[in-house]
Parts: sequence; structure tokens; C-alpha cells
Amino acid sequence: MGCACEKQHVSIQGNKYYVHDQIGQGGFSSVFLVKNTNNAQFVLKCVFCHDSKDHEIAWNEAKIHQVLKSCGDDYIVNLIGCEMIEKCLEFTKAPTDTFLMLLPYYKKGSLHEILIQPHYHMDLKDVLKHFQRICLSIKTLHDLSYAHRDIKPANILFNDNNEPVIIDLGSASIARITVASKRDAQKLLDEVNERCSVTYRAPELFNIDIDSVIDERIDIWSLGCLLYAMLYKKSPYDLVYERGDSVALAVISGKISFPSNSNETVNDLIRVMLTTDHFKRPFIDTVLESIKVVNDSIDQDFNGHQSLSKTIYTV
Repeated sequence: MGCACEKQHVSIQGNKYYVHDQIGQGGFSSVFLVKNTNNAQFVLKCVFCHDSKDHEIAWNEAKIHQVLKSCGDDYIVNLIGCEMIEKCLEFTKAPTDTFLMLLPYYKKGSLHEILIQPHYHMDLKDVLKHFQRICLSIKTLHDLSYAHRDIKPANILFNDNNEPVIIDLGSASIARITVASKRDAQKLLDEVNERCSVTYRAPELFNIDIDSVIDERIDIWSLGCLLYAMLYKKSPYDLVYERGDSVALAVISGKISFPSNSNETVNDLIRVMLTTDHFKRPFIDTVLESIKVVNDSIDQDFNGHQSLSKTIYTV
């Protein structure tokens, strides 16, 4: 079989899909809208595999999908089918193996597309409802000893019920990594530079120490940036990046500013998730408990931010 992306149709695990528009492009993949013989729409992700490492990463993504399928979490994107196509010539001058992944199509688009709308506004209760749902799915990953490693608005889509669905497990990996040598540190740094969005990246992924342990709390940092963006339209570090200043220095400094007249209870939750010392940063179960505290304080119309910091560390 030839490369799916240079033909009008492709067969994946015995089923035929017709290739339509290209809807996305990244450094390692292209994304297409495809339809089956019943005219149902799907997404085809074509992952380019230039070497054995790329093959390993592609199959690892499929493996994580397979593990997740047994958990029945409807809010992490489901892999419908996959297939490796050898010697594709469509995107590179030299023949390149291409890993095809068939995924659901979410016509409502991404959180990123919502946030960039000029008159974006989401009620605080709706923000917390969506954020809690996202955190529950991240808990599913963490309970399986995986970290997503690239949580950001572009990787949150909305289903037909307007519920958030986490996509793109291409950066996901075993959650806890021991950095035993300079070589280990450089390898991990190369990975995150390639596959983790800089304005949502935890501080321990900028300066990776030898004899350190990186764990799933890198996702907690990203979730803090995500909640900030859901409330205030951008990550707290997007403006730093846009100015051309050092995101690494801004992140490591731990300084965060909030709009005036914003909700201090929610801001305190963000501050705790953006704790620069990752050993003091909470795990996902504590974050979920803290979301309940924030919700309760809003329901009671009571400013409970003084007690929130204590709650998030004692749950």
C-alpha cells in the first residue's frame, strides 16, 4: 500500500477512508480530515518516522492509547485504528515511514480556538467545571503512571456535548524519570525541547539536574498555566514569549501577575499549581480536592482564599 497522504483513500485495518482537507501541520506530523464509506468524518494523523527513535515514539503513543482504552475514559481521545506505511515520499525527499493514526473528529474545535476569539468569555463556574473534567482525565493518566507532558489549549477539544477531551499523546511518557547522568539530562532536555510547548513547561524541564527525579507533577504546572489561560485568555508566560524574552527565566523566577479584580480564591489555586519547587507542588488528587474547595467558596459567595492554601497541602 502506498502512502495514505498522496492517494485519494487509505485502508486502515481493513476499512477504507477517503482523504479530504489537511487540517493541521506540526514538526512531526500532518493531520487530515477523512471520511469512511458511510460519509462519517474522522481525523487521520500522519506521523513521520525518520529513524528507529521515531518509530518507538509512534508505537509508544499507540500503546498508551491501548492502555487507556481499558479504562473507559471518554474524555481522552480514543485511537480507532493505526497502521505503519513504509517508504512514504509525500513529505520528504527521501522515503519516510509514516505511522497512520485514525482518531475521532471533533467539529466544535479546540479550547485554543475559543480563547483567541475577540469577545471570549466563559463563566467562572463553567471554567471550573471544564477544568475539573480535564483534571479527572489527567488523573486517569497519572494513575496509570503516565504523564501527558504537553497540556495546552490546542490539545483540548470539545465533543458534541460541549465537554473537554484531551488529545495528542505524542509527548506522553512514563511519568517518573530518574536522571542519573549528564547524558540522561541532555536526552530528556532534547525531548522536551522538541515536544513540549515552552509556555506551558514546568521549571524542572528547563534546568534538568543530575540525580533528580522528574515526575507527573510537570502536568500540574501545565494545568496551572491552562487554568490561567481559561480565565485570562493566555498562559502567564505567553506575553514573555511574544516579547522575545526568556521564558525559562520567567518560569524559574516563580513570579506571576493576575488581572485586577480577579477571583483570589481561584488565583491561589493557580499559584499553588505553579509552585516552582516540584517536590512541593501538589499531585492531581490534591488539585481535584482543591477545585471542590474553590467551587464551594464560590457557591457560598465567600472569599475563602486564606484557607485554600492550607487545604491544598493537607488534603
